[in-house]
Amino acid sequence: MNILSKCRMALSSGKPMKIEDITFSCSCAEYTVILCSSSLQHMIDECIKAGTNETGGILIGSYSVDGSTAIIVEATARPPDSRAGRTTFQRGIKGLKHLLNYHWKAGKYYVGEWHFHPKGSPEPSGDDLVSMKDISINPNYQCPEPVMIILGGDPSGSFSLSATVFPRGKAPITLC
Repeated sequence: MNILSKCRMALSSGKPMKIEDITFSCSCAEYTVILCSSSLQHMIDECIKAGTNETGGILIGSYSVDGSTAIIVEATARPPDSRAGRTTFQRGIKGLKHLLNYHWKAGKYYVGEWHFHPKGSPEPSGDDLVSMKDISINPNYQCPEPVMIILGGDPSGSFSLSATVFPRGKAPITLC
């Protein structure tokens, strides 16, 4: 059962959905992403606030010892200098340097990006693919395998998630 099925079941039951940690992986890839429930809840809250506009932020977390698993413990709100519209989102940078320095001291790192496709598919767009490939090769990010999580649909109704890893110099890998 995937996250979309779980969301639809919880919503159709009339009971509030209990958010749990979600693990994205792929048998053909060496990557796993664990999205902590508090991060997902924050993403949902931010998407509801955004209404019909896209929104997003960065993902902060840590890695397993062998580097194959990213554990996402925080999904930030959109920085105040971000630009958003019905079908566009350009994440700003205001406040992120301070936030990342704070987390760095605690052993947490920039892991990637998240954003919202209102009433749309959670699949990365062409612009998403280009921007994430650029991040993977940009030494300022210090993240050779950034993760992108996209929430698509209606966060107060039925929504779905996708997770994609962008290994430097390789094709993106969609996780299930």
